[in-house]
Amino acid sequence: MSSREFTVHAFVVRRVATGESDLVVSLFTRERGRLDTYARAGRRSRRRFQAGLSPCLLYQGLLSPARRGSLWTLEEMTVARPAAVLVTRPGRMVAGQYATELVRELCPPEVPEPELFARLDAFFLRLDQEPSPTWRDWVDFELGVLAAAGVAPEVECCVSCRRPRPGTGWGFSVTAGGLLCPDCGRGQAMPPWRGAWSEPSEPSDLSALSDLLESWIFTVLNKKLNARGLCRSVFAGPTGW
Repeated sequence: MSSREFTVHAFVVRRVATGESDLVVSLFTRERGRLDTYARAGRRSRRRFQAGLSPCLLYQGLLSPARRGSLWTLEEMTVARPAAVLVTRPGRMVAGQYATELVRELCPPEVPEPELFARLDAFFLRLDQEPSPTWRDWVDFELGVLAAAGVAPEVECCVSCRRPRPGTGWGFSVTAGGLLCPDCGRGQAMPPWRGAWSEPSEPSDLSALSDLLESWIFTVLNKKLNARGLCRSVFAGPTGW
C-alpha cells in the first residue's frame, strides 16, 4: 500500500455499470462516511472485488485519490465479515438492500457518520442470525437511523407545546414533525396515535407504525424508496425467512 492509499471498512450502497466492465460504486464507510468510487474491471475481477461487491456484506476496501474527476479509485474490496445465513436467504437480502438504500439517502458525501454506520452494521448482524428478524427489528432500525441522521419524528411529546406522554386524542402529523396533543392538533386531519406505539410489541401495532414511518420517510427524502415496498412484503409474509 502506497502512502497515498488508505483502508476503509464499508458497505456497498450503490453500483452503477460503466464502460465494458467497470463500476461506479458508492460506499458507506465507517471512517469517512459516503464515498463515490471508480472500480476498474469491477464487474469482472473477483480477485480484487470479492463476492461481487454485494450490498449486504461488510468489506475492507483499499482506496486511492481520484483519477477520474471527483471519484476515488477503488483498488480492491475484500470481505471483512462473512454472512453465511444472510446471503442464502432472499428475504433477508431484500431487507439488507433496503437498509443500504435508506442510509445512502440519509448521509451526505464524505462526512463521517459513526452512529449511522453502527446502526446499519447492527442491522446486518441481526439479519445474519436466527431466529427470523421481526417487525420489531425493522421498526427499531428505521427509527434508529432516522435519529442518527437527525431527522427522526418527535414521538415522546407534543411537537408544538411539548406536553409529554401521548395518550387519547393525540395524532401524528407529518407536516408538524411528529405528535400533536388534542389541543394543538384540533381541526387537523391526522392519523390517531395509538398508545401501544410508544412501546409496540404486537405485529399489528408495528405494521401500522411502519405505515406512518413510510409517510415520514417520503417527506424527509422527498422521494419514494421502491425497495421499502419489497421489504414490507417480506416482513408481512410468513416467518421463517
